[in-house]
Amino acid sequence: MSKTNNISIGSMHDSQVQQDAQHSSQHFDQSVQNLDLNEFLEAFTQDISKINDQDVAQGLRSDVETTRVQNSSPAPKIGIIKECLGSIKTVLEGATGNVLASYLPTLIAFMGVL
Repeated sequence: MSKTNNISIGSMHDSQVQQDAQHSSQHFDQSVQNLDLNEFLEAFTQDISKINDQDVAQGLRSDVETTRVQNSSPAPKIGIIKECLGSIKTVLEGATGNVLASYLPTLIAFMGVL
């Protein structure tokens, strides 16, 4: 018995395909290996100035600075980084239509690998 599998894909990035496999598994580590947390924080910091509410802006700056300090530590406390990124995420989720909302997918990617 012969089998024919045809796949026609225009383009595919960061994906996996497995066909006609038995007792097999795949692991796809979609980590932020190509992303740099410090670069993200630098770009994000530049756009914080676009927030009109200065209390919210200052809170974001504090979370960014705490994340930077922990990320550059010889023994970073991942829990603190996650907490700060979670705090930033909460603000971004309420920022629909704002330039800062565009940072949300990257932020979620970072949180997923910590």
